[in-house]
Amino acid sequence: MSLLSRVSVPRDLDPSSRAGLMLAAISIGMSYQPNLLTRRSLDQGIITGVSGLAGYSWGVSAHSTLSSLGARAGGSRGQIAGDTFVVIGAVAANRLLAWREHEPTWRAIARLGAGAMAAAAATGMASRVIEAIPRTPVRIAATTGSVAALGGGIYFATRLFGQQVGAVELGPFRGDRASDLADDQDLSVNPLVATGIGMAVTGTLLGLAAIESRLTRLWGRGVASLLGGSPSEHTTAARVLSTVATFGVGALALKFVDRELGNAGEGMEPAHATPPDIPEITGSSVSGHSWADQSREGRRWLSMVLRPEGISSIMGQPATQPIRVYAALSSADTEEGRAQILLDEIDRTNALERPYVALWSPTGSGYVNYVACETFEYLTGGDCASLAIEYSVLPSSLSLADVKRGTNQTRMVFAGIDKRLRQMDAKDRPRFFLFGESLGSQVSEEMFEGMGVFGPESLGIEAGLWIGTPEATRWRQQLWGDRTVSAPPAVGPGSIYLPRWVGDWSQLDSADRARVRYLLLQNGDDPIPKFWFELLWHRPAWLGPWGKRPPGSPRHTVWWPVTTFFATFIDVLNALAPTPGVFKEGGHDYRLEVPEALREVWRLSATEEQMASVQSALRRRELGWETKRRWMEAQAVVGPVQRAAAERKVLDDVATWTRRTSVTPDDVEQLIAQNCEPT
Repeated sequence: MSLLSRVSVPRDLDPSSRAGLMLAAISIGMSYQPNLLTRRSLDQGIITGVSGLAGYSWGVSAHSTLSSLGARAGGSRGQIAGDTFVVIGAVAANRLLAWREHEPTWRAIARLGAGAMAAAAATGMASRVIEAIPRTPVRIAATTGSVAALGGGIYFATRLFGQQVGAVELGPFRGDRASDLADDQDLSVNPLVATGIGMAVTGTLLGLAAIESRLTRLWGRGVASLLGGSPSEHTTAARVLSTVATFGVGALALKFVDRELGNAGEGMEPAHATPPDIPEITGSSVSGHSWADQSREGRRWLSMVLRPEGISSIMGQPATQPIRVYAALSSADTEEGRAQILLDEIDRTNALERPYVALWSPTGSGYVNYVACETFEYLTGGDCASLAIEYSVLPSSLSLADVKRGTNQTRMVFAGIDKRLRQMDAKDRPRFFLFGESLGSQVSEEMFEGMGVFGPESLGIEAGLWIGTPEATRWRQQLWGDRTVSAPPAVGPGSIYLPRWVGDWSQLDSADRARVRYLLLQNGDDPIPKFWFELLWHRPAWLGPWGKRPPGSPRHTVWWPVTTFFATFIDVLNALAPTPGVFKEGGHDYRLEVPEALREVWRLSATEEQMASVQSALRRRELGWETKRRWMEAQAVVGPVQRAAAERKVLDDVATWTRRTSVTPDDVEQLIAQNCEPT
C-alpha cells in the first residue's frame, strides 16, 4: 500500500508517468497469455487490472528515480545517458545471469532487478522521444498510439506465436483426439469485458491508494499537533501509522472471513443430519461422540461409509462392515487432545485388528477423498479401517498456517499407533497405508522432512499415495533434488516415484511400476504443485525453455513477474470444478487416476471385472450423494416461491450432469434411492 500511495495520475504527463503507462500497457498485453488452465472474463479482468497497476507503479517509481539520478549527473543529457547505460547494463546482466534450473534465489532476484530497471529505462527513453514533440495534441496522440501499440501488439503476438493453455495436451492420456481439453471446465475470455473489469480493478486499487495517502496526511497533521513542527516533518511516522491501520483493517476482514467460512465448515447439511447407526463409525450412538460436534466434511465422510451388502453387490463376495473413525477439529482444544480422541476411537473399534488400515490426511476443509476411500473399502471387502484427523475447516488456501498443526497431530497419532502395534504379535499386525490430497499431502509428507526415503518406512507405512502435493512441501523438494523437469524421472530414491504428470506414471514399464511403494502423483496442469510466492521473483522450471518444459505447462508463455503469480493463483481457484459422476484427468482432479493407482501401489487384489464394477459404482455413488445433498438443501429452503426456484435449479443441474434434456422430481428421488445407501 505504501508503494500505491505514491502513485498518482498527473494532469500533464511527464516522461516518468508516460513511461509508467507504456510499461502498464506491456503488462496488460502479457496478462492475456495463457497459463495452466482456462479462465473466465472476470478472472482475466482481475489479472489484467493488477498487472496494469503493477506495471504503471513500477514504471513511474523506477523511472522517476533514474531521472533524478541522471539529472544530478548531467541534466537532460545525463538522463538520456543514464537510461541508455541501464538498458545496456541490464542486457549484459541478463546474459551473465541467464536462467538456470535450480539456480539460487540471489541470481533470480538480481536478474529480475536488472530486467525491471531496463524496462523502466527503455520505456522512459521512448517517453522522452515523445516529450520532444512540440505540439501538445500530437504529443498526446503519440502517447496514446504508443500505449495502444504496445499493449495490442503483445496481445496479438500471443496468438501469432501459438501460445497455448497447459490444459491442452497431445497424446493418448488426454482423450482420443489431439488438443483435447483436459480441464474440468472450458472457460473463455471476452477481451472487451475483461479489459473493462481490469480498468475497474485498477481504478479500485488506485482509489485505495488515494485513501491511504489521505489517511497518511491526516496522521501527519495529528502527529504534528502533538509533537509540534509541520506535517511533512512527520511523514515517516504517519506512514507507519497508516501501514498499521491498513494491516489492522485487513486482519479484521480476514478474521470475519475465517469466522464465516468456519461456520459454513461446521454447518449441518440436511443430507447428513442423521447420525450413522453403525457402531464402527465415529458419531454413532455408541461412539460417545456427538454427531453435532463433527464438521461438515467429517459428517459427509462418516455417513457415506459403505455397507457390507453394497460391497458384496459390487465385488461378488461376502463383505465386512468397514471402520471409519474421525477426530474433528472441534473435538478438543489441543493437538494432543485430538490425537488422543482418534486413538481412543481406534481402540474402541479395534481398528488395528483389521488386516488393512489407512490413515487419510484430509484437505484444509477436512475433506477426505471419497473415491480413494471407497476404492479401499471395495478392494478389501470391507475388512479395513480408515482413520482421519482434522486440522482445519477452512478451504486449503486459508489453511496454510495450519499445516504445522496437522503435521504435529498426524505424528502424534502415528506414535500412538506404533505403541499399540509393538504390543501385538508381528503376524497379527495390519498392513498400514497413508493417503494425502492437496494440503493434506503436505501435512503428512512434512513428517518425513530430512528423512528421505526412510521417512515412511520408519513409521511402518507399507505404501503411500499422495495426489496434488503443494509446491511448498519440503520433503518432496528434498526427494526431487537437482533433477530436471525436462525429462521423465526414474523411480527413486528407493521405492518412491515422483512423476511430473500422470503420463510419466502411465508410461513406466511393468518392472519399474512393481517397485513403487510410495507414489506422489500430480497432473501436469495442476496449479497446486506449481503455485508459491517465489513466482513473484523467480521464473519456475515449468516455464523454462519451451522445448524443455514438462507436459501440462503452457506453450510459449513467457514468465512475467506479478502477472504469472496472479494468473497461477487464479488457476488455483479454478483447479477443481468437477461434474458429479464424470471422472476426468486435469487440474486438481484425480478421480480418474486414483482407483487404479491405489490398487497397484497398495497391492490390493481385484479382477478386471471387479475393477470395472468398482469404477461404475464410484461414479454412481458420487452422482447420487451430490444430488441428495443439493436436493435436500433445496427442499429445506423457506418460502414456496424460493423453494420452487431452488428445486428447479437442482433439476436443471442434474439434467446437465446426466446429459438428459430434463429430469423430474421422481427421477431425482429414484437416482438418490438407487445410489445412496441408507444412513
